[in-house]
Amino acid sequence: MIKGIYHAARSLETQNKNMERIANNLANLNTIGYKREGLFIQILNQLGGPQVKSPVDLSQGEVFETKNPLDVAIVGVGLFVVKTDKGYECIRNGNFQISPEGFLVDKEGRKVIGKNGEINLSEYKLDENNMISISRNGEIKVGENSVDALLIAKLDEDKYDYRKEGLNFDSISDIDELAEESEYQILQGYLEESNVNPIQEMENMIRVSKDYESSYKMVITLDESLQKSVEIGKI
Repeated sequence: MIKGIYHAARSLETQNKNMERIANNLANLNTIGYKREGLFIQILNQLGGPQVKSPVDLSQGEVFETKNPLDVAIVGVGLFVVKTDKGYECIRNGNFQISPEGFLVDKEGRKVIGKNGEINLSEYKLDENNMISISRNGEIKVGENSVDALLIAKLDEDKYDYRKEGLNFDSISDIDELAEESEYQILQGYLEESNVNPIQEMENMIRVSKDYESSYKMVITLDESLQKSVEIGKI
């Protein structure tokens, strides 16, 4: 009976975390490049024991046109790489801009990394005759001058899931591998929407609420039964 209460209570905790995942997904409905977090599931690890995992949905989000030449979207596999105070981070949000120092940076001011390192545009004059262009394979040009090419990282799903909150790496060499050019396309003047489906999240919310209610009733029932057993034992 006590074991039953334990399992029911564990289910309550899992459903509570699932509700937090759903709430977080809905909160990021309009976040550029956001990948939805899946519900907690129990799988068997390599040793055959139970392991709880919350997968990340890496499916493609819809892309929309902005006509901003510094907005880029990845269609297919891969993530952009930016340099942070703690190392390097992989992101899907291609809402870029040029810093006062001439570096290509993301919306948080972190430098975007190319195949040759930090992408610096300071020595190029940007005007009507020297527009910035980004090709399908990520090559960056100012007019006819080739500047660099975007570094597109590729992470396995397990690591993406485990490091969802940060995706931070101490060095470029720590990244699993680079995406092949055949695996992705870069679209200039576009951004990728969140892949959260609000209808799906609401359905999940209803199902999780029902599961939570069932587990709660189970805890109450088992607790009452246990209490009666204790009272009988005192007679």
